Amino acid sequence: MDKSESKRNKHDAYWHQLNHWTDSLFGHSSQSILPTNQQQQQEKRKRWVRLLVLFYIIFSILLTSAHFTRWFFQLFSQHKTRDTFHIDRTYDADLSYSAITTMPHGLKLSKMFPKSEYDALKGVTPFWQPASQPSDESDVSLLTNVSPESWKELVALAENYNGPISATLHVSKQAHKDVLNDIEQEYRSKPSLYQNVDIHLIETSGHNSISVLLPMNAERNIARVYARTNYVCDTPSSVILPTDLRRTIHTYTKQMQLGDMLVVPTFEIQQQVVSANDIPRTKKEVLGLVNEGKLGLYDVQFKLNEGPTDLEKWKKAKDVYKVENYTIDYEPLVIQSKTVQPWCSERFVDKRSACLLSSYLAGNDFLVLPNDFAIYKPSARKHLVSDLDRVIEKRLYSKFYWEECVYHARELDSMGLWKTSKSNHIRQQCSRIIQNWEQQQQQQYHINRFTMTTTPTTTTTTTTATTTTTDMSGPQRPINTTPAFQSIGYDEREKRTYELVVCQQPLHARMCGFGEKDRRPIDPPPIVQLIVKQNDVPVDIQSLQIPFFVLHVTLWSDDRTEERNIISNPPKCTRVLMGSLVSSPSLLKNAKNEPGLYFAFPDLSIRTEGRYTLRFSLMKLANSDFQENAKSKIVAQVFSDPFTVYSAKKNLLNYQRYLQNKA
Repeated sequence: MDKSESKRNKHDAYWHQLNHWTDSLFGHSSQSILPTNQQQQQEKRKRWVRLLVLFYIIFSILLTSAHFTRWFFQLFSQHKTRDTFHIDRTYDADLSYSAITTMPHGLKLSKMFPKSEYDALKGVTPFWQPASQPSDESDVSLLTNVSPESWKELVALAENYNGPISATLHVSKQAHKDVLNDIEQEYRSKPSLYQNVDIHLIETSGHNSISVLLPMNAERNIARVYARTNYVCDTPSSVILPTDLRRTIHTYTKQMQLGDMLVVPTFEIQQQVVSANDIPRTKKEVLGLVNEGKLGLYDVQFKLNEGPTDLEKWKKAKDVYKVENYTIDYEPLVIQSKTVQPWCSERFVDKRSACLLSSYLAGNDFLVLPNDFAIYKPSARKHLVSDLDRVIEKRLYSKFYWEECVYHARELDSMGLWKTSKSNHIRQQCSRIIQNWEQQQQQQYHINRFTMTTTPTTTTTTTTATTTTTDMSGPQRPINTTPAFQSIGYDEREKRTYELVVCQQPLHARMCGFGEKDRRPIDPPPIVQLIVKQNDVPVDIQSLQIPFFVLHVTLWSDDRTEERNIISNPPKCTRVLMGSLVSSPSLLKNAKNEPGLYFAFPDLSIRTEGRYTLRFSLMKLANSDFQENAKSKIVAQVFSDPFTVYSAKKNLLNYQRYLQNKA
C-alpha cells in the first residue's frame, strides 16, 4: 500500500507542478475565493483545457519547423532549368484509362509501333537483361537484332566493341525453354555482356521469326528507342568493328546534331576467317588486301567495289567526304543521332534503305569516314523472306519513294527551305515526281508578281478588265464586265515566262452549216500575242526559235467550265468548232510600230448557236516531241471574252433581245 500511495503522490505532484507551470505561463496568479471543494472541481476542468492548449502550441511549432526545413532544403536542391518542373496529375490515377502507368503494355507498344500487330507486341519485354554499367550519353550505341541462331555473333560483337549495345532477341514461343535459360546463363557469366548489353526480348508465335506481324524494321526501332546514348549505329550482328568508332564520333558530333550521317565503309572478306589475326586493323592493311583481291568494298544491292561509298575516293581520303552517287537502294552502315533522324518505316519487313531515304530527302548528307571501316560476314540468323514478300516490298518501296518525295518537298517549302541547299537532294532524286508541282508553284509565283506590278489600261493590247467598243462604223460591241483571263507560264529549264494576251477579242458569229465547205468566220478573227520575258525583262524576239511555238484553240462554254468542241449524237459525233485549230506565230508590228509574235485564227466557224468562249493553249515543241507517241507539254493557256453565235436567219440585235428575254 505504501508503494501505491507513494506512486499516487508522485503522480499528483507531477500534475501539480505542470499546472503550476501552466499557470505561470499564462500569468494566472490571482487567488480564488471559492470554497475548497469547488476550487478542486474547477482545477480539474482547467487542467484539461490547459493540456489541449499546450498540445496545440507544441504541434504548431513542430509543423512550422517541418515546413520551414523542407522549404530551406528545397532551395539548394532545385535545378536552374525548367526541365525538373513536374505538373501533378489532375485525373484519377485509379482509372485504368486515364493513367499511362496503368495502361496495358501491349496498348502502349502498339501506339509506339503502329504498323506491328497488337498480339505480337504484347510479347515484347524491354530490358529483359539490362546492362549493369551506366552509359555516357555522348557515346554511340550499337543497335542489332539477333535470334538464338545468331546469339554467338552478339557475344563476339560485344567482346570486340566493348561499348553500349541495345539488342533485340527474337525467339519463337514454340522454342524450348532451355534455349532462353542457356542464353541467360551465358549473359550473366560474361562481363562484356552483362556490363554493356541491354537485351530486349521479343516472343512471337510461329517458327519464322520475321514476318509482317512484327517486321525487322520495327525491331530496329525498338532497339533504338531503348538505347541509352544520344548516338546510335544500326549494325548487323555479324559485322566486325576493328577501329575505335567511339573515339572518332567526338570529332563529328556537330554534324550529327545537324542531321548528317557518318558512313562506316564496310568490306567483305573473300576468304574464310580462321583467327582474329586475319582481320585487318588499319586502313593500310585494308588497302593491301583490296589490291590482292582478298577484300572488297561491300554495299548492299551493288556489285563489289562499285557502290556509292566510292572505293577510289576512300583510298585517297584524308577527311570525311560526301556521298555523291546516292540511290534509293543505298543502305550503308551509318552512325547517326538518336533523336534527330526519322524512324524506320515499319511497313517493310526488312528494308534498311527505307530508314535512310527519309533522312537523305530531308537534306542530310552521308559523310564517309576516311580511316574507320567494318568487316562484314554472312549472318547465321535464319529469317528467309519469301519471293512473294520480296516482290511486294519492291513495289511498295517505289510507292513509298514517291510519297516521301512529295512529303519532304512540302515540308521544306512550308519551312521556307525550298530555295536553300537543303532541297538539293530532293531536287536531284525526285525531279520527275515534283516537276509538275514545282512548275505550278513557280507559275503561281510569277502570276502573283505580274498581278502586283500590272495596272489597268484602256488599250486593246492588254487583257485587263475594261469596257471597250468597236469603231462607230461597225456594230456596237456588247458591254463586257467579266475580267479577261490572263495566263503566264514558266519554263524551269530556260528560266523564262510565257504570257498569252488576246489582243483582238471575238465579238459574234453566224452559225455555219454542216456542209464541209460552209464557213461563217468569227468576227473579228481572234488574235493572240505571245510575250516572252526572262527576269522580268522582254526577250529579244530574234533569239527565239519561232517555228517551235504552236497555239491550239478549243471551244468552251461562256462560264469556262465545260468544253463544247463536239456534239454527241450517237452513233456519230460532230465537231462544233470548224476551221484551222492550230496556228504558228508570225512576226508582226502593232499600231505603235512595235514588233511582236502574234497568232491569228482567221477561219474559225461554229455550227451551233449560243454563248461561247475560246481557250488558247501554247505548246513549245522540243526534240523529244518529234518521237513516236510523244506528248507535248502545255506552257500557258488563256481564255477569250465570251461571244455570241446566232442563227443565220436572225440578225444580231434580234438575237440579243431573244437571249435577254430567255434569261
